[in-house]
Amino acid sequence: MSIRQKKLTIEALERIDDLCADFEQRWIANDPPSIESLLAPDIPANQRDALLAELILLDLDYRRRRGETPSKQEYMDRFPDQAQAIHDAWNDGGKPTGAFVPPSVQQMADLLPSLQIMELIGAGGMGAVYKARQEGLDRIVAVKILPQEFGHDVKFALRFTREARTLAKLNHPNIVALYEFGNVADTYYFLMEYVEGSTLRDLVKGGQLAPQHALAIVPHLCDALQYAHDKGVVHRDIKPENILMSVDGNVKIADFGLSRILGNETQQQSLTATHQIMGTPRYMAPEQMEGTHNVDHRADIYSLGVVIYEMLTGELPIGRFAAPSTKVQIDVRLDDVVMRTLEKEPQRRYQRASEIKSDVQSITSTVNPAYAETQVAGTPRDPERTRPVSVEQQELAGRFLITRRELMDRVKRSLRPLLGKQIIQILIGVAIIILGAQCWARNTHVPHRLFSGIILHVYGVFLIGSAVAICTRIKQIDYSKPVGEIRDNLGRLQSVYLGVGPVIGFPWWLLWIPVCVAIGFDQVMHPNSLIASLVVGAVGLAASIWLYWRAVRSGNAASESWKMKLSGGSIAAAYLALDEIENAQIR
Repeated sequence: MSIRQKKLTIEALERIDDLCADFEQRWIANDPPSIESLLAPDIPANQRDALLAELILLDLDYRRRRGETPSKQEYMDRFPDQAQAIHDAWNDGGKPTGAFVPPSVQQMADLLPSLQIMELIGAGGMGAVYKARQEGLDRIVAVKILPQEFGHDVKFALRFTREARTLAKLNHPNIVALYEFGNVADTYYFLMEYVEGSTLRDLVKGGQLAPQHALAIVPHLCDALQYAHDKGVVHRDIKPENILMSVDGNVKIADFGLSRILGNETQQQSLTATHQIMGTPRYMAPEQMEGTHNVDHRADIYSLGVVIYEMLTGELPIGRFAAPSTKVQIDVRLDDVVMRTLEKEPQRRYQRASEIKSDVQSITSTVNPAYAETQVAGTPRDPERTRPVSVEQQELAGRFLITRRELMDRVKRSLRPLLGKQIIQILIGVAIIILGAQCWARNTHVPHRLFSGIILHVYGVFLIGSAVAICTRIKQIDYSKPVGEIRDNLGRLQSVYLGVGPVIGFPWWLLWIPVCVAIGFDQVMHPNSLIASLVVGAVGLAASIWLYWRAVRSGNAASESWKMKLSGGSIAAAYLALDEIENAQIR
């Protein structure tokens, strides 16, 4: 029987984990023990197989790091009676192949009754993350679960337990804290710190990272990586999706050790495997991409270099890539820092993340005339940028970036109801066109029906056109631009809205007459009814236009107030959010 099909007690798993931890510690202390020395005779046979498989995996890992090339036959000769355990260790597969479907909120609530599951935050091939509340501690947490298929693999159970216990000891302000971990009904889960905010990917994708903001983030990443590396923990999957930006300006790295827990950090099939997150290989160090086992903390440094390059330029360093200073206005000395992190040979890179932090802060806090800032073609030089930027100013820029993004999201959310109304207006316009068309197309010989149908047809076209114009104005607002430019775009949207609003709304004083005709209520055309309706409608239309003009004309002292009232709640809320951004002196 394969050890993957065996079930071990928690006590057995913990005992095996302790032995493996001791094995690793002695390797780290440069006093590698033999596998045989840890296989005590009192260990039951089923536990002995599982322990042997894990020790062989660790032994392979550390020996390959030293440049050795151990063979499967070598272990077969040493342990001739444990062929199945060696086979399982050597073929570390067994990964699930089906598409992962995240459980519903109710299913998660049944699985973890001690938590109040609030919502599904996100899901991918490697699992799902939920927002939850720990009612006893009254705190919001994130619950990450792994695909249930892993629950049937005792080797995965061992790896999960060992790595999770290590990760739970990582206590750093720039690392997402791991509170608890476990296995319920063959589902492995992590209970983690919940970070309210967004990922670095969101900021990069939105084009909202100026170079000074990017450089404000780098020291935090370096601190987190250096702390973890000092603890012997390598992330193996540094990328913008795993870097969280909280609303209070903190930077936190998530998913430490997850790649090793899942056992896929060196698999080349990660480009196409179902349970791989597409795009990760673009951040892998060359030694990871080659599938070698000689991967250490310097792989994280390479991945960090890719992230820095992308933050600065918005591009990935693929193929023959140019230095960052040729694409953005930064101190050319930063080119050396970035290029050194991206060296193909690990020994030529920075050896410690703290060295990157030191160099970046040294460069950004001083101005050396011999290293002038580059000038990107067609871009005017900003004299303010030549002044030294202190670490405190970088921190402030980073916090402003997050605050600005949150407020800009409010602007964007404020306009969503208006966008929704325009979509409804388009549908109404289509319905009116259809109503008008069927009215005049079948009654070209009846003057009042022909005329009523044409009026409705034309009005429907205008209704759709005005809605499209407003939708276009909304979509043209680029929230990454300066606040003044966004306010100008919002002003143009308001002008269009105020311009088309009366033309769409006021005609209904008279437009109801052709609508009645189109639906077959011809009694409205009786002279006594028609004349009275036309008189009332004309007076109402004229009065509405006059009052509207009086309210919004430029000479009126209350004009701006009336414009804001007539613009509706969406535009008013968007202006309010922009006011908050300007009051906070965020550009």
